[in-house]
Amino acid sequence: MPGWLVLAGLLSVQTALSWAGQAERVRFAGLDFVAYWVDLESDELSLCWRDAAGKQLGTFTRLSEHLAARSKELKFAINAGIYSREGAPVGLHVEDGRTLRPLNLGDGESGQWNFYLKPNGVFYVAEGKPGIAESAQFAKLELRPSLACQSGPLLVSDGKIHPAFQPDSKNLHWRSGVGVTRDGRLVFAISKQALRFYDFARLFKEPLRCDHALYLDGDICAIYLPEFGHRADDTSTRFAGMFAVTAKPKAGPPSPK
Repeated sequence: MPGWLVLAGLLSVQTALSWAGQAERVRFAGLDFVAYWVDLESDELSLCWRDAAGKQLGTFTRLSEHLAARSKELKFAINAGIYSREGAPVGLHVEDGRTLRPLNLGDGESGQWNFYLKPNGVFYVAEGKPGIAESAQFAKLELRPSLACQSGPLLVSDGKIHPAFQPDSKNLHWRSGVGVTRDGRLVFAISKQALRFYDFARLFKEPLRCDHALYLDGDICAIYLPEFGHRADDTSTRFAGMFAVTAKPKAGPPSPK
């Protein structure tokens, strides 16, 4: 079992559609999930892979320490997608506007079947707005994102569930993903038990109302929510990239003239 965290006393799915910057328990189709809404106006979303010395961060503890050295307190974190056996992102990886791994439009290799289950896609933030695009389409957008992570498969695209997903599939895993709603809100989600791709895609399409959603990873997935006192077990979860949410620094008083 991965190091996801069970959150008690949070809101049910009936109120899961409203507020950004909030973690919620969501029960849908007899399955349990945790969703975290990110408000990019008050929250700062980062994608982190390696520290200043070039060493892979790997765990939420190291991520928290890395951000603390920059005077940032970690509020929420989640694994950022599929990576190679060498601990490198398989596809596009952009941090702070720097492209550390290029877009991957290849057709696949063994051990990374999910990434290459086309269509796959890119989650990005550009000019302060989140988006998800099919990988080949993203290449045509000519964006300069501040943050981007390529993964796969796309769960939902233009409001439609990935055509390869089957409601009676025997492929059951814990799953994590990211979605963008039709009105531009950003949400991360993780399952609390093994489930089908189809049911995970339905979570984003139906109660979370996302027209676009991207799969991040399967059994190797976890979340971190320090404001509730819960931390993932670093001995069982290691990631190449991690999404991190911290509070945006407050603007100081104007300088005297």
